[in-house]
Amino acid sequence: MRIESRGVAPCRKAIGQARRAVRCTLARWAVEPDIGFDTELVLSELLANALQHATPAGEEIGLSVTEAGGTVLVEVEDGGTGGAAALPSPTCPDDDAQHGRGLLLVESLALWGWRTLDNGHRIVWAMLTPSPASSNGSRA
Repeated sequence: MRIESRGVAPCRKAIGQARRAVRCTLARWAVEPDIGFDTELVLSELLANALQHATPAGEEIGLSVTEAGGTVLVEVEDGGTGGAAALPSPTCPDDDAQHGRGLLLVESLALWGWRTLDNGHRIVWAMLTPSPASSNGSRA
């Protein structure tokens, strides 16, 4: 099992920087390219949600990526602000909505969930597992 953790600055620019850092880490770990690409998408959505909905101004966002047997676990720790109204939940926006599809995307790519820590912070996690077909070079 391999783990890498880092803090992410609470700004939009830091999301791209985190995505690039994770891309390099997954390449170094020889994670399958499809899982790596999906991990970047999921990571972007979880970080954007933490930044927009749950992180107090100026507070760093925690990021941890773990790999074991080709499965990748992404965990994003935020300040947990906003109470029940800010709990992660996929929505079904109307066709014209500009936002609100992020967790639907995450749900389509990964098993995900969240938990609250004793300090009131929240961790939103997503687990990406290679499909059986990916081991022979094709994608389901």
